[in-house]
Amino acid sequence: MKITRVLIKNYRNLSDVDVRVDNLVTLVGENNSGKSNFLRAIALPLMSDDGSTSKNLSWFDINNAAKADYYAFIENHRTGILDGSIGAETLRPYIPAVTVTLDIEGDATEGYDLKDLLVNEDEEPIARIRYRWFVPDVPKLIDLIKTLLADGSDASEIKMSLLPMSLYKHVIDVPDTDDGSRITYEVLSRFRHISLPAERDNFAASADRLGSRALVGLFQNNLDADGQKSIEQGYGSFLATIREAAKLDEVINWQDYTDVPNAKDFFEKISVLPNMPAMSSLLGSIHLGYGDESLALQGLGHRNLILMAVMLNAYLNANRELSLRVVGVEEPEAHLCVNNVLLMASLFKAFGQKNTRTQIIYSTHDTEFVNKVGLDKVVVLHGGTALSLAQELAPAELDYLANNPNTDIFKLLFSHRLMLVEGITEELLVKAYLQTRGDLNDIKILSFHKGYKDIIKIWKRINGGNGNRLAVVRDFDNQPKAQADHEALADGQVCPVTTKGYTLETDIVETGANHALLVERYGPGFGWIDMSEQELQADWRDNKKTEVMLRICHDLVSGELAGFTMPPHIQKALDFLNGPAKGAPEAPTAS
Repeated sequence: MKITRVLIKNYRNLSDVDVRVDNLVTLVGENNSGKSNFLRAIALPLMSDDGSTSKNLSWFDINNAAKADYYAFIENHRTGILDGSIGAETLRPYIPAVTVTLDIEGDATEGYDLKDLLVNEDEEPIARIRYRWFVPDVPKLIDLIKTLLADGSDASEIKMSLLPMSLYKHVIDVPDTDDGSRITYEVLSRFRHISLPAERDNFAASADRLGSRALVGLFQNNLDADGQKSIEQGYGSFLATIREAAKLDEVINWQDYTDVPNAKDFFEKISVLPNMPAMSSLLGSIHLGYGDESLALQGLGHRNLILMAVMLNAYLNANRELSLRVVGVEEPEAHLCVNNVLLMASLFKAFGQKNTRTQIIYSTHDTEFVNKVGLDKVVVLHGGTALSLAQELAPAELDYLANNPNTDIFKLLFSHRLMLVEGITEELLVKAYLQTRGDLNDIKILSFHKGYKDIIKIWKRINGGNGNRLAVVRDFDNQPKAQADHEALADGQVCPVTTKGYTLETDIVETGANHALLVERYGPGFGWIDMSEQELQADWRDNKKTEVMLRICHDLVSGELAGFTMPPHIQKALDFLNGPAKGAPEAPTAS
C-alpha cells in the first residue's frame, strides 16, 4: 500500500502541488524550495506516531499569495461588504483555505483497509484522504470584517484580525461530497505518520535519553501475547535475583525481634512484590549501542546511521495493525561520511524494492540518494509547486540520465550558470579555459551526448524567471533539423550553440590562427607539419582525439599556448553565461 498522488493547496510556500509519487520518494530542490513544507504537509491528513504535528495551523502557515488575494478582495469591495451587498457566497472563494489530499493505492488483499475512503473518479474507485483548514462559518467572518472596518481602519494594518485563526477549524474527510465525509478515528488511526527532522542530533545523545519514542513504539508493536508473558516472567525472575542478592529477607524480619504473640503473624505477611512498570516504560529503558559501547558515546554520524538502520529494518515487516505508515525524513545524509552515505542510500534502495505497509518520503542534497535510489523516485520542488521526473520524462530518457556517469541532478537543475557539452573533449577544453578566467569560475560543466531538448524543457520549468542561465554546446554532425530544434528553445535564459563544422575539432582548427599555432607547436610530435586545415582536423578527430586535447588543455592552463582562440560557438556560450539573463519569463509567485 502507498500514497500515489499528493495535492497541496496554499500550505506555506506550496501554492499548488499536484504530483504522482512512488513507495519511495526523493525530494530535491534549492534551499527554501518547499521540501520541508512538503514533508510537513503530508503529515496533516494522517495520525502521528510521535505527536509532533499539530493539525491546527497558524496565520503564517497559510500561503502568502492566497492571503494577498483575500485582502485585495476586501479592499476592493469594502463598500459592498459594509452595506451587505457582498455576502457569504461571494466572499467564500477568496477566503484562503489549506488543503492536503492524498490518493492511496493498495493491492487486492488490502481492499478492506481502503473501503471507507473510496470515491469515484472517471468511474474508477480511488481511496482518498483530505485535510482541510478552513472557515466553516463565513457569515460570522463577514460580521467580524464589518465591525473591524466600520471605523474606516486601514485593512493593511489589521491583516491578522481580518483573518482570525479562531474562526478556522481542521477537518479530515473523504472529499466525495461538497462537505466531505468525516473519517472516523478508528479508520484514521490505521493511517499513521512519523517524522524524523533534520535536527535529530540528540537521539541517544546522553545517558538520560535511553531510547526514542519511535523505537519504543516499534518494539511494542512487535510484542505479541507470548512475548509480553515472557517479559513478565523474566521480570519476576529479575526481582527474585534482587531479593537474593540484597538479602531482603534478612532486612524485612521484624518478627524476630518482638515478643508480642500475634506480631509474627502480622510481620510475616509483609513481602516484596514485583512492581512491574508499564511496557512502554520497560522498553524505554533500553538503549541502543554500537559494539560494547553505548550509542550515546558514538559520533553524530553513527547515531544517525544506526537510528535509520534500526527503523528501516523494523518497518520491513508489514504491521497488520496498520494500513499504512508514512515516514518523513529530512536529510538522511546528515553527519554521514562518504562510505556511510553509500550504505544509507543502499538501505533506502533496498527498502524501496520491498512491498511493505510503510512508505518513505525524504528530502536530500546528496546525489547518492538520487542516483542510487533512482531518478524515477525524484520529485523536484520549485516555485511553490512540484514535478515528478517519472511523469516528465519517458522511460528511455530516465534510463539515459540514470546510466550517464555525469548525472548530477543538483548541478543540472540548480546551478546558477551551467554549460552542457557533448563529450569529454569539450569538457576538458572548457574547464581548462575557465581556469585561466577567474571571472568565470562559478560556471559548472556537465557532459552529455544527447537528450538536450527534454533536459532544456525541464530546466526551464524549474528555473523560469529566477536569473539562472543554461548554455548547450553541441556538434553539428550534419543534422540541420536537430540544430534548428535546439535553437528554437533559446530565450533569455537558455542559449543552444552548435559547431559550424562537423565537430569541435573542425571548428578549433578553422578558428583564427589556430591552424598555424597547432602545426608549429604540435606538428613534429603528431605528424602535422605539412597538413592542411582539413587534413589536420580529420587526423585529430579520427586518430588522436583525447591525446591532443589533453596537450592543449595543459598548455592553456600553464600559459604556454598564447594566441589560441576559442571556437566561436563556445565563446558565444561563455559570453552568454557571463552576461545578464534577458527576456526570461516571470517565475511563479511563491511565499
